[in-house]
Amino acid sequence: MTRKTRLPPEEHVRAVMTAMLADAAEHGGPRPTVVGLARNLGLANATFWRHYHDIATELRQHTARHIHPPARDQNPPPGQDRVLASQNAALRRERDHLASQLEAALSHLRRLTTDNAELRHELETARAVIRIDRPDTAVRPPQ
Repeated sequence: MTRKTRLPPEEHVRAVMTAMLADAAEHGGPRPTVVGLARNLGLANATFWRHYHDIATELRQHTARHIHPPARDQNPPPGQDRVLASQNAALRRERDHLASQLEAALSHLRRLTTDNAELRHELETARAVIRIDRPDTAVRPPQ
């Protein structure tokens, strides 16, 4: 059973939200989030959304507008599109290279795991070791 949480009045919640927004705008601090506001008030995120849904939606829309303003009237500087395309291509090449290295490392890891199981089985057979494993955790040697 959960205990009853005392909810602050809506005016207090709005005042705290306004203070967080003003602090972020004035000092360039982190953008206010719904989770941050809920924690600031001592509430769980789900509780905050359940009781202050309108305020949570308003804060989310406010931060989305101010973090990602519409860029319809802005034109990129000349040549920037080529620079961005070049950077994008370089990042794609690096990603592909890292993906191939990761796949090679995973392949080596799979092979080492198989070799380890085979060597362990051979050692136990040579030493006449009798395994006393639980059936649900036993490692089956390769056939």
